[in-house]
Amino acid sequence: MGAPKQTPHRIEGTTRILSASVDANLNYTRALLLRHHGFEVTTSESVQDARDQIQAYNFDVLVFGSTLPRDICWQLAGLFRSRNAQGKIIEILPSPWATAKNNPDATVVSSDEPTSLVETIRQRLGS
Repeated sequence: MGAPKQTPHRIEGTTRILSASVDANLNYTRALLLRHHGFEVTTSESVQDARDQIQAYNFDVLVFGSTLPRDICWQLAGLFRSRNAQGKIIEILPSPWATAKNNPDATVVSSDEPTSLVETIRQRLGS
């Protein structure tokens, strides 16, 4: 049994983030961190759930990492970009030597994630 699914609720003026991972605990932890810093976060614990979320809601940022296969990352990125061409994709890499799975706007190394992810989102969105 994983963490409860987090669904979007719009807070005016906040950055909307979709955390796409098949690891519910990872999503839950990432969402707590990002919410603590004022972001509005939705999680998806399956590939289909991520697709459904992207199609149903407008997100400013898509975050994914090593829990998703390369072809799924490309699919989600394409769908995300078709919904929001100005949106930013941030990929969490397992190590500094890993290569990105698609063409993200930014990457963050998982060991640096807590502070780096927040700063990277802010930098990419110019806020």
